Amino acid sequence: MVKIVRLVKRRADLTLAEFKVYWLTRHAQHERRAIETTSLQKVVASFATGEVALGGTVPPFDGMVALYFGSLEDARAALSGPGTAAMREDAKNFVDPRSSTQIFADEYLVSEKEDASGTIRRSGQLKTIRTISRRRDLTHAQFKDYWLNQHSTLEREVIETTSVQRIIASFALPDDHKNPEFDGLAELYFKGLEDIRAVFAGPVPAMMRKDEENFVQMNAPAVRLVAEEYLIGEKT
Repeated sequence: MVKIVRLVKRRADLTLAEFKVYWLTRHAQHERRAIETTSLQKVVASFATGEVALGGTVPPFDGMVALYFGSLEDARAALSGPGTAAMREDAKNFVDPRSSTQIFADEYLVSEKEDASGTIRRSGQLKTIRTISRRRDLTHAQFKDYWLNQHSTLEREVIETTSVQRIIASFALPDDHKNPEFDGLAELYFKGLEDIRAVFAGPVPAMMRKDEENFVQMNAPAVRLVAEEYLIGEKT
């Protein structure tokens, strides 16, 4: 499916806890209404836990929303259409409008454990989020092809040999008006914080970084979050 991915910062007068509560209670009502009345298929919200386990610093964003659609045309139309107007207006009550980073993307399930569908939760699921920029000498198509057909073999090995439950890769879609803020997004799902800490303290990061040199701009800024994921709603 196609999705709109938006990284957001909370409004300055709100704590992280207040930001999360507002989103999951009041704002979620607008998102579910948009699912009922527009082409929006699914909404997933993720919230930073404050954990720093990816070699990064305090994350520049407090949350991420993924809005899923059947096509890029549906996504673009809904983004500015009347059916999502209330949702967009309510965001002003808890999101800093100057802080948003957004891309249109398509999503791929790279690999997951056989029992992942039974262990991954709909509410409060732990995962890591990392934005990725393609190597400057590669086209977007080359970047995507390498990830899905070469790098993915290492990701499947990670699924088989570590506690990582699921790996999802998302790729920015072409935009005629501007270059995307980042070219890819990697989401790794875990059962607990201890698993996250163990994986990132082990040999996996070095192994992945070595291969990433083949398609990732290694010195480009990257957002790294440890987050809790919540399924806000989806069409039945």
